[in-house]
Amino acid sequence: MIPGSRTRAFVLLGILVLASAVALPASSRKKRDEKPPERKPRLRLVAEPAVGFTPVATTLTGQLSGVDPGDANFCHAAVTWIRIDPGQTEEEGLKVREDPACLHPKEQVSVPTSFSRSWTLYGPGSYLFRLYVEGKDRTRFVSGYAKVEVLRVQ
Repeated sequence: MIPGSRTRAFVLLGILVLASAVALPASSRKKRDEKPPERKPRLRLVAEPAVGFTPVATTLTGQLSGVDPGDANFCHAAVTWIRIDPGQTEEEGLKVREDPACLHPKEQVSVPTSFSRSWTLYGPGSYLFRLYVEGKDRTRFVSGYAKVEVLRVQ
C-alpha cells in the first residue's frame, strides 16, 4: 500500500459525501418552488342504501372535486340526474334537469361541490343512476353509474 493513500481515500470519500449532501437541498428546493400538479376534476356518485326490499327510499349524493371554488363557470352549475329503470337504456331513462340561476353579485362566486337527490323505487330490479354537472360554457362532468338493487319481498 502506498503511504498516505488510505488517508487520501478517506479524504476523497469525505469530500464526495459532503458534495452529495450539499446537492440534496438544492434539488428539494426546486421541488418546493414547483406548482403542485393540478387535480383533474372528478364527479363521484354514491347511492345510500344501494340494496333494499321494495319500496326502497334511496339518496344519491354526487361529490365534485378538482374544481376551483372561485370558478364562475361552475357557480350554480346545471345538474342533470338520470334514472334508468330495469330494462331501459340511458336514452330511455328519466332525466331531471336542475338549472339554478346565480342571484348574487359577480364577486360572490360560490361553487357547490355536493349534490343530492332522493328517489323512492317501487319495482324490483336493478336501477342505474348517473349525474351530469354542466358549467355555463357547456363544460360537462359526468359521474360513473351508481346501482341500486331493489329486492322483492317474498
